[in-house]
Amino acid sequence: MHEAAEPADAPVFLVRALAALVAATSGLIVLGALVRANDAGLACPDWPLCFGEFVPRMDLRVGFEYAHRVFAGSVGLCFAALAVAVLRRPPLRRRCATSLAVAAVLLAAQVILGALTVWQLLAAWTVTAHLLTGNAFAATLLWTLLSLRGGGGSARGVSGTTRGVLAVTSALLLLQMLLGGLVASRYAGLACTEWPACNAGIWFPSFEGAVGIHLLHRWNAVLLVGALAALCGAARDTAGLGRIAGLALALGLVQVGVGVANVLMQLPVEVTGLHAGLATVLVLTLTAAVHRSR
Repeated sequence: MHEAAEPADAPVFLVRALAALVAATSGLIVLGALVRANDAGLACPDWPLCFGEFVPRMDLRVGFEYAHRVFAGSVGLCFAALAVAVLRRPPLRRRCATSLAVAAVLLAAQVILGALTVWQLLAAWTVTAHLLTGNAFAATLLWTLLSLRGGGGSARGVSGTTRGVLAVTSALLLLQMLLGGLVASRYAGLACTEWPACNAGIWFPSFEGAVGIHLLHRWNAVLLVGALAALCGAARDTAGLGRIAGLALALGLVQVGVGVANVLMQLPVEVTGLHAGLATVLVLTLTAAVHRSR
């Protein structure tokens, strides 16, 4: 009787708090990109003991690293508190329990991968996996937020073709994030500063090492933008989804421009952070599109 009497609508404070947590997680991902750009992960491999001092001097590099850790811990604690608040309400628990469980697993993996990234001195696989799980955690939080609000989730008007294009687009974005993590971990952007010509003017360089990964990252970006354009065309007559697809296409185009500028400007910290932030917003936008198309 008690469960039937509870309102199905989520309290406003929970919706706003979860939205703030999605934004904070996106900011944390950007801060992680700034840590990598400053090579700060190498500054403290035996945390919390740095440079032979228990409390190291907080210069820019070490400050970025410690801010990232404190911010990450705060996000984890806030997630735990919000998860408990949601799960205590039976109607919301039925709606969000699965996505909260997935988010909790991703958060645990993210903490472990963060420690491994430091201990392994920014190894390519740890940096890449850390980036992927961080964005997956943010996407799962957004999915929980949309489920909490009860929005989206209507299959009416969404054709099988649109769903297929959306699936291909999501797969290309996942591949782009994977390649982007490998590029970031190898600092491969410096290998090809006169895009698209690499290696002393050779137009088609060898697909080996950092240069090959970098070129794959660029060409996959072109495919991703093409898929986003196709999604806009397929979803143009679908209420809600067409607007989300249009936003995703605009973000994709801006992201390509920022990526090219990042290389031509020799990977400045600010542009690298912007590039990571736009990628996360694009992930969140496609997550909203998938939720809307259910």
